[in-house]
Amino acid sequence: MDRYGDALVLGVESIDDEHRHLTQLFDEFVTCLKEEGLSERARTIVEAALAAANAHFEHEEALMAETDYPGTAEEKFQHRMLRLHLTTLVGDVLNTGTGSCDPVTMDNLDTMRRLFTEHIQGPDRDFANFLRAIGIK
Repeated sequence: MDRYGDALVLGVESIDDEHRHLTQLFDEFVTCLKEEGLSERARTIVEAALAAANAHFEHEEALMAETDYPGTAEEKFQHRMLRLHLTTLVGDVLNTGTGSCDPVTMDNLDTMRRLFTEHIQGPDRDFANFLRAIGIK
């Protein structure tokens, strides 16, 4: 199920597409864990999500540099924190070896979703508003 709702649409097509893709990968990963446990497919999904997240952050940061976005330092800090959380979560999930979706893992996944959503609705929305104000959609 795609949980990417209108509340997460920022009005900058390339950023919205990346956010939507990341959300879909996250949902697919959670579904896979619940249905199959830690399978090869789950590992493939999480590796794709890590690559997509890093590419997304790099894309946003390049746009910030190109447009002299005044909130660049804070946004980069937020990206770094999200990367740390995501890397910690992935390491925890992939290194447990249990193959199950235990309560701690599911709580960590919920926390990651919340952090991602808050980031989109907060700092990313501010950045998107800035981009739209200068004509980037």
